[in-house]
Amino acid sequence: MVRLFGACAQPNLLDADCLQGKKPPATWRPLIESRPIAALHARQRFRRITLKTEWPIAENTNRMLNESPMQTAHTTLRKNSDIEALRTLAIILVIFAHISALLSPDSVYRVVLAYFRFGYGVDVFFCISGFIITKSIINEIPSSRSLKSILDFSIPFWTRRFWRLMPSAFFWVLMGLLLSAWHGGEGYIPKLKDFAWPAFAAAFQFFNVIFPACRDASTCGTVGIYWSLSLENQFYLILPVIAVLAGTRRMAMIFGAVFLAQFFLSRQLTDPTPYLWAFRTDAIALGVVLAIWQKHASYQRARPDFLRNGPLCTLLLLLMIAGLGAITIPVAPIPFAMGITSVGAFLLVWAASYNENYFTRWKPVEVFCDYLGSRSYAIYLVHFIVLFTVRQLMFSPAESSTNTNYDTLSVASYVFVFIFFTLALSELNYRFIETPLRKKGEKISKGMKLRVIQQP
Repeated sequence: MVRLFGACAQPNLLDADCLQGKKPPATWRPLIESRPIAALHARQRFRRITLKTEWPIAENTNRMLNESPMQTAHTTLRKNSDIEALRTLAIILVIFAHISALLSPDSVYRVVLAYFRFGYGVDVFFCISGFIITKSIINEIPSSRSLKSILDFSIPFWTRRFWRLMPSAFFWVLMGLLLSAWHGGEGYIPKLKDFAWPAFAAAFQFFNVIFPACRDASTCGTVGIYWSLSLENQFYLILPVIAVLAGTRRMAMIFGAVFLAQFFLSRQLTDPTPYLWAFRTDAIALGVVLAIWQKHASYQRARPDFLRNGPLCTLLLLLMIAGLGAITIPVAPIPFAMGITSVGAFLLVWAASYNENYFTRWKPVEVFCDYLGSRSYAIYLVHFIVLFTVRQLMFSPAESSTNTNYDTLSVASYVFVFIFFTLALSELNYRFIETPLRKKGEKISKGMKLRVIQQP
């Protein structure tokens, strides 16, 4: 019975977080011995917990309870509609940042872009990723710092992330190559010989390294957005290693330092492209710090309950969107605007992290955000190649003497075709590539962890 309890502060905290394989304090033992019914209930609850967390129930259960936390199955997080709302906001901002390519150079929206930019949607994605991914592994970090512990912890994590992200990424890189082979050198599609190297860099996740050069040479083509995916995957490559070697306390210090080291750097997107623009990891770093802070009592004391006031929450959100848009224009009003942008992204994710439906109090909004947010990765990958295809097929060639028609009906048709095919192809990608292969990756990763548990 003693082996049933973890290092909890009091006996009624029998949950998965408490089952760390340590013996209970001696003061618990009389209580356990004098209350056999409570002990029976504890055993029954333990069985429910193990089934819920997918631990194998076998003759080696006692041995598994003494293993390190990282040898449990990967943590499955409860759905957070506010996080999905932020994903929805982020992908809409990204679309706003790029849709101007379908509009007349003299449109009102082009005037708006002189004062507001929306590319910071990517920073919101970064902060969400840093928070969610760190939260999913923080209870699994092993106490051992050995090479074996690093590999046993990291390889299942990398496997899960690979199957989650890379099949869709590979597919749309391939589609871009086919488009370039078919229409390369005509209109808006770069020639295959110019596009091959950016496509290779995008497929192998170092596109952010070459992004400034290819953007300035106009050869990025349909993979121009892959700089952010490359940066995220580089983060995923080092995160589990840092987690094992540093532990949560020092990990918070490391990523806090990563944020501070970049805060005052000027990284606005101008011409020529600044090299550091595609290496902005400050929002990701703040997401990691937030996930670690969530385990401390001060996090609960900081709960933003004032956001339960719907009109106030909406007003603050709109002010945040406008404020971040105003400071991310190429000629920024302050030199460290990107640092402030990462703080803004952090504040949004911090509010969403409590999962209190601050942003989704109205049910239709929650349903919409749950749908669009879950498909935001697919939309991110698909929208850029659709944008290029619409321009290629519906616009006059760049070298043609005939001007593209920008009357109201024509522009509406460009935008409609773009949105329709982006959503349709994203849905197909989500259903037939992203979801089944993500589940496959989770299954493979869990199998790896079970083999670690079963090692003598």
